Amino acid sequence: MNRKKRVRRMMILTMLLAMSIVFHMLEPSLPLPIPGVKLGLANILGLIALYMFGWREMLSINFGRVLIASLLRGIIFGTGFWLSLSGVALSSLTVIILKKFTPLSAIGLSVASATFHNVGQILAIVVIWSSIMMVYWLPVMIWMSIPTGILTGTLAVAVLKRISKGGSP
Repeated sequence: MNRKKRVRRMMILTMLLAMSIVFHMLEPSLPLPIPGVKLGLANILGLIALYMFGWREMLSINFGRVLIASLLRGIIFGTGFWLSLSGVALSSLTVIILKKFTPLSAIGLSVASATFHNVGQILAIVVIWSSIMMVYWLPVMIWMSIPTGILTGTLAVAVLKRISKGGSP
């Protein structure tokens, strides 16, 4: 890869990371009717990185976002950090496996990612609070993963189509 392509690649990855951090930081302020449910807008950027560059770059965007946003919020190693980290770890692993071994579309991967993000967070809550009772919230979270995953997947596909037609970046 020549120098110009490497610089362009690094610039795009840096922009994806920055945008994912902004979405991650702003999303909790969006009012949603069900407690604990978020749209997962930052996950759009991870999906874009996966399709543009590969799974390693997706992991860099996702884990970098969690780490930097937690540092900026001042919650590094707090409960919110561990919930976010466990959700992103399980959802990223799921997406990597499903993309490799199934014909799921980006929207299908996004729904799976949202679902396993919620599973990871519930498992983390069970461990942190030493209470199995949060498992009862899992069906609600899984049901909400479907529309949020469809939304984020659809947005990611729209961005990827725009990029492939010569739009920015």
